[in-house]
Amino acid sequence: MEISIREKEYRAAEEYILSIPKFTSKNSPKLTRSFYEFLNKPGSKSLIFHVAGTNGKGSVCSYLHSVLTKEGILTGMFTSPHLVTMRERMKVGKEMITKEEFLRYFNKVMAALKIFRSKKGMEQYHPTFFELLFFISMVYFEERNPEVIILETGLGGRLDATNVVKSPKVCVITEIGFDHMEYLGSTLEQIGEEKAGIIHSGCKVVFLKKRQEVTEVIEKRVQQVGALCKSVSKPENPAISFVDKTIDFSFTSRYYGDIPIRLNTVAGYQAENAALALTALEESQIKLTKESMISGIRECFWPARMEEIFPGVFLDGAHNEDGIEAFLKTAALDECKGVRWILFSAVADKEFTKMKEMICSSHLFGQIYVCCLKNARGLKKKELEHIFSGEKVKLIENTKECLEEILRLKKKEDLVYIVGSLYLAGEVKEYMEQSLKV
Repeated sequence: MEISIREKEYRAAEEYILSIPKFTSKNSPKLTRSFYEFLNKPGSKSLIFHVAGTNGKGSVCSYLHSVLTKEGILTGMFTSPHLVTMRERMKVGKEMITKEEFLRYFNKVMAALKIFRSKKGMEQYHPTFFELLFFISMVYFEERNPEVIILETGLGGRLDATNVVKSPKVCVITEIGFDHMEYLGSTLEQIGEEKAGIIHSGCKVVFLKKRQEVTEVIEKRVQQVGALCKSVSKPENPAISFVDKTIDFSFTSRYYGDIPIRLNTVAGYQAENAALALTALEESQIKLTKESMISGIRECFWPARMEEIFPGVFLDGAHNEDGIEAFLKTAALDECKGVRWILFSAVADKEFTKMKEMICSSHLFGQIYVCCLKNARGLKKKELEHIFSGEKVKLIENTKECLEEILRLKKKEDLVYIVGSLYLAGEVKEYMEQSLKV
């Protein structure tokens, strides 16, 4: 099939963005903000939710977006990372940005960048991969003019490109744990300080109250800048049903009293993320009906969070210690009648040895498979062999071949879990899309 000129232009733009890490380094917040202001602060007229944390950021964003959309409020959402296409990161309403729109706003930002360099005498300046996608999103939002914009930080907060937006209505801090320590610090306090850097004067802050050292850091930041905060505890005794693929819990609303909430997932950790989102919505003082809150949460879908991609096959984006811990707690409740299988892989900058120890010491899995990722950051065959030496595992280099063997050998009563990296989740999703086309 002949590729259209427009499709070629879109692919060229995508390839250009993917090549950015090869020729640019992280910019200072001042420089990032300078270019954002040169673009006339796109999106700043909308009410903004800003979400940071180690685990659960994307899920909270998705719950916020789903409830607001159910209420009929036009909402833009910028998230990361993507699984298959970078257009997944940008959504207004129920649809992600089209290829035509992506190309249009990419060209608009690049044209503005050329003028900015010339006028400011900054010929060496170039947005990073994440920054460029953020700028494209905000210019896109500016033209679509949503009432609300939801922004998910990248790996940090204080130095994150999204933090150029200095007047969010509500800041949400999800669970904070050990991840990206080479950038954020080696202690929970240091990591918490980086994440809490999105808190600005006058905004409302909603955070997960789980670890005391993190709570103290957030409350200190709130006092320093003059913000208002509300903590959220994990819902008590959420009822997980692997038969119905649901979680039920009660949310105490300031307006409607106790509300029965049902999540269409078996990922136990999603109860706290849904509670965070509902609390943030109430703190924003946006008028929502009880029905929109209930149905918006129930109908929300966020991929690769204990997502059943085939019968008895679950895909989960657990990619750090806290994520693996939460995943194992959920898997232990599945009432599996056969054998549990797990397919694991990780990238080199993660605490993969600890994750491997947690998986193997859980004794939940009768079959353990590991595979290599196509991504350059993925662990290589020799590294995986070394990490899993002494363990009863099967290593297959190719994700597609590994998954096909598991699906061929799996019995009906068995359960399969695919965890360890969002890059792995992306490769599995890509395999699924290609399978549907055959």
